Amino acid sequence: MSLEQINNKIPSSRGKVEVLLANHAALWADSVPAPIVDSNEREGWFYTNTSATNKANLYFFDGLRETVLLSQIGSLFAKLTIDNHSSTQDLPFFIIYTKPTGVNDAGAFYHSRIVYSMNASSYIGLGEEIIIHTHHKPDIDYDCRFIPCQNITVDGDGSHNEEILYMTIHTDSGATPGNVKILFQNVGFRSTQGHARNIHLKGFQPSQYPTAPTSGILLTQETSSRSDIYQTISITDNAYAYSNALHNLHPAKGEVSIWGNTDTQTNDIEIQYSSNNVDWYFASNHYVSFHGGSNGDFALDFRTNANYIRVVQYNNHGSVRNLIVNLTLT
Repeated sequence: MSLEQINNKIPSSRGKVEVLLANHAALWADSVPAPIVDSNEREGWFYTNTSATNKANLYFFDGLRETVLLSQIGSLFAKLTIDNHSSTQDLPFFIIYTKPTGVNDAGAFYHSRIVYSMNASSYIGLGEEIIIHTHHKPDIDYDCRFIPCQNITVDGDGSHNEEILYMTIHTDSGATPGNVKILFQNVGFRSTQGHARNIHLKGFQPSQYPTAPTSGILLTQETSSRSDIYQTISITDNAYAYSNALHNLHPAKGEVSIWGNTDTQTNDIEIQYSSNNVDWYFASNHYVSFHGGSNGDFALDFRTNANYIRVVQYNNHGSVRNLIVNLTLT
């Protein structure tokens, strides 16, 4: 493997910048409201539109400091988590503004504006870390799905030789209040000329972590006791049954083991997660399938940063069925 290939395997090896939440103003511009620390203690800047016309406008390239042409863009990208997806208005999108020339400018401060958005059919797993990007897939090795922004809208000329003024990522001001729930973790770009930026948005600071007490024992994630549930659930016909919820006190660790026995033959054992033990979402990448017609023992191990998790199964077999489940979280 070449040195270039090795460097490409390191997400922050090119263009790394770190910005603390307390210093968000330079990137956050005229966004309302300001980003906050994520209640699930996930790294990044969490944004929600609490009122009508709220939107996030995050600027991560300033063309007054360096020169990049439209033709030189390899990709714009963002690593983020989308916690709600009721409509396409809840999804973020990129915009590139080019420098005004004074001739046929499409806007007051720009010559052209190019908007890049995801297809309405793009699958977005709620709470799933994803990379969204323009142009080509960026040469970074993140262990998550890459989703292209294939819809392109050009306001102005959009000529290849135009100099870029700003690269930005936004949310829609027309979204229903409270529906936009996005954790921004990284934003950046790659150019064909070697320009690179990978801005790590740091939500937590050391002072926010608990400090050791003057006496007694401080239980850390490594030494804290595990949580267990053992439960037998009776599932009525044509209905879902839910286990009790496990509270994940240390989302950064969150090692989960689930095992048990079911006498339903063709319905998946599914996992749901929640941030508040009220609103629950299916975890599409964590389930045990019984569609082969077998039944009996099952087991599943995974990691999660959700605050609460529970087991779910649906019964459509015409009679009451049973689910015996063990959940262990460390």
